[in-house]
Amino acid sequence: MSRRGFKKFRRKKDTPFEVELNSLLDVLVILLIFLIKNYTYSEVELSIPKGVRIPSSESQTIVHKGITIQMSKEFHIFVENKLIVELGDGEWSNENKVKLRNELMSIRDKIEKTTFESDETIPFSGVVNLIMDRDLNFEHIKKLMDVSADIGFEQFKFIVIET
Repeated sequence: MSRRGFKKFRRKKDTPFEVELNSLLDVLVILLIFLIKNYTYSEVELSIPKGVRIPSSESQTIVHKGITIQMSKEFHIFVENKLIVELGDGEWSNENKVKLRNELMSIRDKIEKTTFESDETIPFSGVVNLIMDRDLNFEHIKKLMDVSADIGFEQFKFIVIET
């Protein structure tokens, strides 16, 4: 091929180089949507009482906002990190149920009052994050869940250690 053939394929020096931004912006928007959709963040901070051994799990579900109820293997029940009931021998007395019920009712009332007085339209969710020692018998956990459900806390999320 002669030199004349190459001349018609050359770019003219006086035309500026242009970058197509439309397709680049499309890719960036798709990437941004992907990153936002897969972003996980949990605002919930949990403190675990000394001596409580939490069971492990392979689940990667995020902790939900709600109240926290903890039970140690010595049968100490904490609501929002405050000791409410000590079941010395592990048996539930009516007095212990009433103490726990009263505490949960006061927390529910505070949540409902805060929701009513604020501009937020977030209703009472009834979520309880349960932190239980892995050596506890399920009967104790079941009684705790029964008392909570009577007050309106009917959604239970068990907190475990991810393995």
